[in-house]
Amino acid sequence: MEVFNISRITTAEGIFKISGETSVSQSDNKELHSVHITALAIMSTDGWQALDVSVDSVQRLIAKLNSPILCHLKVEV
Repeated sequence: MEVFNISRITTAEGIFKISGETSVSQSDNKELHSVHITALAIMSTDGWQALDVSVDSVQRLIAKLNSPILCHLKVEV
């Protein structure tokens, strides 16, 4: 696992500050990259608003952010 911190990323879902880990596994001779988010905050009108990563709705949001995060980290998917 490799730890990452993104201080600001703009996506279709909003502007986020993200911390987490990426990992790589092998399947059928292909590398599969996965992201595990440990901290997530969204830019609101009052500044950064921390999100609870254990909540189902935030988990669905994280699933939508996987591809933009891997792209930001320059990981080929």
